[in-house]
Amino acid sequence: MLYPISILLPLYIYPLPLAWNWLLTTIPLYPSITYTLIINPSTGPGTLNSFPDSSYIDAIASLNAFDNVQLLGYVDTAYMHRAVEDVVAEVGTYNHWQTNPAKDIHMHGIFFDDCVSNWNLSTSQYMSTIASSAHQSNLSVTFNPGVLADPSFFSLADNILMIEDTYDISKALPSIDSIPTNQSSKSSVIFHHFTGSASNQSMLVKEILTKGINSLYITTANYTSQSDLWTQFLAAVFASASLS
Repeated sequence: MLYPISILLPLYIYPLPLAWNWLLTTIPLYPSITYTLIINPSTGPGTLNSFPDSSYIDAIASLNAFDNVQLLGYVDTAYMHRAVEDVVAEVGTYNHWQTNPAKDIHMHGIFFDDCVSNWNLSTSQYMSTIASSAHQSNLSVTFNPGVLADPSFFSLADNILMIEDTYDISKALPSIDSIPTNQSSKSSVIFHHFTGSASNQSMLVKEILTKGINSLYITTANYTSQSDLWTQFLAAVFASASLS
């Protein structure tokens, strides 16, 4: 049985041999936890309507072998400074990956980065178009404004990363509390450059999940290396999920 929570992990590490082993070896340890992993070969899928290189193909296929893994293809919207056609084309490229004849490298969804958070005529049209392009390909939609988004965006997205921030002990809990209760089940939280102890991290995980947040990630590093408290983070998520 899968718990109704997820680890939302930006996996921005090139898959050199053994580079993803810290992740691959821990996924089987918690089969009831969903690992939602953001795949970003080249600040996006790379060359349009093509497959990633062989290292990525092998690594992605190894992740797709797990039942508790969901993969999201990274697409940068640049706060609407990218043409909507270019964004949609990258969504199409990730969808194309499912046709790889050799290995299973399909994506389960799209992670739209650098998203606007304000709702008006132009933002609603742009975001609706890119979300529809994913949904029409049976891909889930995650928006990342990194801040509280207008509630209207929840009608377009399956999940919204409402907090993405450097960890600050004085601001972490207030920022979590700022997420409206009726939006928590479709909201995510990420804190990077975490400076607390393993115990502090466990307490923060418990607070986040107690608020009903859908998915989370806490790392002592950025997104291009493993967190020093990775295994402790997993244990904390599992412990809190087991109690909920």
